[in-house]
Amino acid sequence: MDNILVLNSGSQSEKIAVFQRDGEKLKGVYRGQADIAADRQDKRLEAISALIAKSPVTAEQFNLVGHRIVYGGSQFQKSLVANQDVLNSLSQLNQLAPLHNPPAIAGVEASLKLFPKAKQILVFDTAFHNTMDQAHYLYPLPLEWQKYSIRKYGFHGISHKFCSEEVARHLGKDLNDLNMISCHLGGGSSVCAIAAGKSIDITMGFSPLDGVMMGTRCGAIDPAIIIYLLKNEKLSLKEIDFAINKQSGMLGVSKLSSDMQEIHKAIASGDNQAKLAHQMFSLSIAKAIAAMSTNFTRLDAIAFTGGIGFHDPLTRAAILPPGNLLGLEIDSAINEKPGANGLISNQHSACKIFAIAANEELIIAQECLPFGD
Repeated sequence: MDNILVLNSGSQSEKIAVFQRDGEKLKGVYRGQADIAADRQDKRLEAISALIAKSPVTAEQFNLVGHRIVYGGSQFQKSLVANQDVLNSLSQLNQLAPLHNPPAIAGVEASLKLFPKAKQILVFDTAFHNTMDQAHYLYPLPLEWQKYSIRKYGFHGISHKFCSEEVARHLGKDLNDLNMISCHLGGGSSVCAIAAGKSIDITMGFSPLDGVMMGTRCGAIDPAIIIYLLKNEKLSLKEIDFAINKQSGMLGVSKLSSDMQEIHKAIASGDNQAKLAHQMFSLSIAKAIAAMSTNFTRLDAIAFTGGIGFHDPLTRAAILPPGNLLGLEIDSAINEKPGANGLISNQHSACKIFAIAANEELIIAQECLPFGD
């Protein structure tokens, strides 16, 4: 029997999920999470050990450990076994995913020490988007710049993949016959067009900074803004980098928080900046949905997933208000408490609309199976 541990090593947390293979099926037997201070990454090994101590599967019983890696670039386009050479190459990409890749690599290094006999499998968020064609992944820049590997890579691929499989299951459709838009909304957010189970377009681009407005990231902005700040305001690259990654988005506009629950509380108390931040976020997602719809002649479904996408009916309703031009109609009553199948649209909607609970860990565990003994 395969015992699979999935590690999702975030910048301020460590999440684990334990799966056991039962024939062709995977059974989840434990989940846990621990907070890790941003300046105490040296505590990651201890955090994983403490979580494993609560698992019904002991450390010695794991033969496969799967890791979520946000950014694989053009070098890593499919899941693979980790070794020190791979980690060294992966660390060269840290500057393009500064919030995600360093803690993920730290998680792998801790895992190699804790589970020396297990195969360590790296599963890349960017890999799902390798099916995009040049018209979608190239930027309108000088072609010779391709030598710098500048292109759209896309992110949240593991989440978008799971979301598409769930929607196909709920609709009773073959994944190869499904056209849908997946909206992963959380601290980081992206909107993805999926056809026949494959990504064909995504709002995130060269880095996780691009696309829609997010918790602390600005999303797509006029690139001339960066040039202006460098030339006229004498801000350093380091200052600008920090601002657009960690001080912008919901936090930057609200001047309060990047947490949507805190934003809702502030709106209820009459905070106009929080209201503006929420309006801007909702408009950003609505515009992305409209843009992604141009990839299709037929659209079967739209799905909301991620912490905000699944848990926040107020934001879903704000993104797709009644009377929108696309004819996407949410049932206000069902939206407050979606059923088991996650359907939240009414019978008049131009396509089905779902709220899907994310399960990236299951996809990572599935990716590990081919590497089992």
